[in-house]
Amino acid sequence: MKRLLILAIAMMWTLLAVAQRPATRAYLDDQGRVMTETVDGVPMLPLAKEGLAPMPGFPLSFGSNTTYKPMRGLALADLNNDGADEILLSHNDQLTVIDGHGVVVWSQPLVGGMAQYPPAVADLDNDGDLEIVALTAYGNARGGVNVFDRYGAVMLSVVTNNNPLICSPVLADLDNDGRREIVFCGRGKASASIAPGVHAWNLQGDELEGFPFEMPSTPAITPTVADIDDDGFLELFASTTGMLYCIDHTGTARYSIDAQDAYKYSYQSPLVVDFEGEGKWSLVGACHGDNPNHYVRDAQTGDYREGWPKPVDAWTYSAPTVVKNDGQYALFLGVSGEGNVFYQYDPDGRVAPGFPLNLNSGIEGFISVADIDGDGVNEIVTSFNWMDEGEGYIRAWELDGTEVLDGFPLRPQGLTFMNGANFGDIDGDGNLEIVTLTYVQNFSPDDPVYVTAYALNQPVANLVYGTYKGSNDRMGWIRETSTGVGGHEAEGVFLYPNPSNGLVYLKGAVAEKVEVFNVIGQRVLELQGAVEKINVEVLKNGIYFVRLQVGSVEQTLKLIVNH
Repeated sequence: MKRLLILAIAMMWTLLAVAQRPATRAYLDDQGRVMTETVDGVPMLPLAKEGLAPMPGFPLSFGSNTTYKPMRGLALADLNNDGADEILLSHNDQLTVIDGHGVVVWSQPLVGGMAQYPPAVADLDNDGDLEIVALTAYGNARGGVNVFDRYGAVMLSVVTNNNPLICSPVLADLDNDGRREIVFCGRGKASASIAPGVHAWNLQGDELEGFPFEMPSTPAITPTVADIDDDGFLELFASTTGMLYCIDHTGTARYSIDAQDAYKYSYQSPLVVDFEGEGKWSLVGACHGDNPNHYVRDAQTGDYREGWPKPVDAWTYSAPTVVKNDGQYALFLGVSGEGNVFYQYDPDGRVAPGFPLNLNSGIEGFISVADIDGDGVNEIVTSFNWMDEGEGYIRAWELDGTEVLDGFPLRPQGLTFMNGANFGDIDGDGNLEIVTLTYVQNFSPDDPVYVTAYALNQPVANLVYGTYKGSNDRMGWIRETSTGVGGHEAEGVFLYPNPSNGLVYLKGAVAEKVEVFNVIGQRVLELQGAVEKINVEVLKNGIYFVRLQVGSVEQTLKLIVNH
């Protein structure tokens, strides 16, 4: 009996040791550095029933900066028009492009410091090919603008002395000349070669007339760009920690909102969305400081939407995600710390049933949304602020707050803090993959950055929101047009052949209306009636988005034209 008692006690202690173990929690200090702390006795997270394994060729390991680590994830973009996305990684002072087999396609040095945010990708010069823009900084010094063509050839390389560019570039056509500008915020000092504030450069590095929009203190977010008054011209939203600005396309302020030291506008780049579909655009974002909150404002006036703002218990660096689910918009925002750290709201500020999620660590990377299990209902996929046994967490949740355990959590090497789950089709099979960006933070020259890919085996059409700010151009304009963000899908409809150099056939449906948009959102073709095929001979080589109206359902599909 004594022996059985001793055995039972030993088993109990073994179970307790498994149920709780030390973990590493990550947080950001006031200099933008990722810091870590050890937390003892952390309860184990739920383990996946059948965890997804990394794809062949992954994970990959790359060098990182000793002090500053990458955040806000990666870009996934089809650079060579072969139907498969490449992985674009900004790390330290390098931009590296990787294919779906884990092979490095090319790598180029970046001028001006190290890249802390992901690159942006779009067709800047309207020639049908994608360009890549990466910004650099180092703490509060240096900085640079780097532009490459799809093969890695340098198109623009400018060092902005003592003007660190700690944001992603936004690629948008501000002057309606058919070519996109590079929009970014610079934290200039007195000795900087360019002024602090919002800049808009063309591909030659020339400032657009009316810019820069100078700011009295430190710009602190990736700008957001949208047409909020339906006049055909884009407006910009940018901020310092103490002031939020709405700026028109000529570089003139439309309004500004003083934070009055109660909260701070920084890091949580907002989104612009029309909740009612009536052209009344709202600005969705978050603040930290002494009075952290989540907010929705009228984008034209800056006034709070009724029901907002919503105070939260902790600081946040989490950028918002806004998607449409079953005809209704949902807003997702995370916070740091522990406790109530993950919120789902409706547009009027009501918290969804099952939320907020009470967790033992924060959610501060971007938040992705996709139907990851093929059940016709979207799930939410997030990073997490801590790791154990050298592995981080990518977690998934149903819309009612129930954690998904079939295949999740993913356990990539290193910290997932400040990054998220990047979605795309990296092997060209028509199915989604998740690509994670993680790192080790020991402030050592040997600290690695890891890229890991997982196959979901769910169609690309299941993706709703899968990258920082929702698209590779980083505009933050959530609309149901050329981006397809939040749109409904017509089941079983596809384009064939794709790529095409002539006629493209609609398989699975006859459309009442077809619109074709280029990558900058311009409509280049429109067909009405019983449409079964599209003639794309008149279009230039490149990527297009085909919006189909099939009965009461709209669907947006990607089309590649390659003559």
